[in-house]
Amino acid sequence: MSFKFLNIDLSQLEFESCLGSGCYGGSVCLYRNRKDKRNRRIVVKSIPYNSPEYAYETVTKEHTILSQVNHPRILRYFGFFQTNDSWNMITEFAERGNLAEFLHRRKQQGAFLTQRVVMAKYRDMAEALQYLHQRKVIHRDLKPGNVLIDADNRLKLADFGIAKICTNVSLDEEMNMTIVGTPLFMAPEVASGKRYDYKSDVWPLGVIFYELCMLEHPFVERFLEGEESMERKKFSPPQIDCARHGFSRDMQSLCEMMIQVEPKQRWTLEKILKDDRVVGLMEREM
Repeated sequence: MSFKFLNIDLSQLEFESCLGSGCYGGSVCLYRNRKDKRNRRIVVKSIPYNSPEYAYETVTKEHTILSQVNHPRILRYFGFFQTNDSWNMITEFAERGNLAEFLHRRKQQGAFLTQRVVMAKYRDMAEALQYLHQRKVIHRDLKPGNVLIDADNRLKLADFGIAKICTNVSLDEEMNMTIVGTPLFMAPEVASGKRYDYKSDVWPLGVIFYELCMLEHPFVERFLEGEESMERKKFSPPQIDCARHGFSRDMQSLCEMMIQVEPKQRWTLEKILKDDRVVGLMEREM
């Protein structure tokens, strides 16, 4: 067995439960560290060596990114260890599940969020994403299922298996054309195979923001109708019912900064977070 990790004695890990099946025939399991006085639990994601070659590339990419980032709103990575038959990644455990499950429960209950709660969750995601962009990382699969919730109800970005590390100095050279991600949250330029950059992460952030406000996806009906139907319809940013939910009109402005089909019209995250209206929304959240 070989390993690389921080302050974790593998012999002290006690299996607690299996959280689910991982990709490529692997598993995601919960362990308790017997030597941890705070009784914290950790997650071990195992990927068999006999997985497809692209599986190994995904795992190594996630390891590379997580081992180089350190931000309170990004899932903490403790390292990895290898056994005779698998590669195993160790991360912190987000006790309250993910944002997709949270939104589903709230929708079933008809329990809409207050503006303060929406902005608190938006701020967590935006600050984590801005941190990644400053380090030339595009997440490329931002969606509620990849946003975890910790014990303090704070959000953490996770799942960097298809993230892109941009190493070129020129922005034009940094633009990519690989179609990756989840269709319902994929930026239009990515879905159509056009060149894209960091703004491709801003689109799904906008979609999640809308979901936080309205408890529904802004384009699910158009998506189900098919791409051709979507192309025939003139695009307009989705409308948040601010009056019904007691939101400031600036919430709609924030939505429109992010959800723009044309990347040139879509704001960068850096510009969004410096805008006076957004700053005002965030100050009211605190």
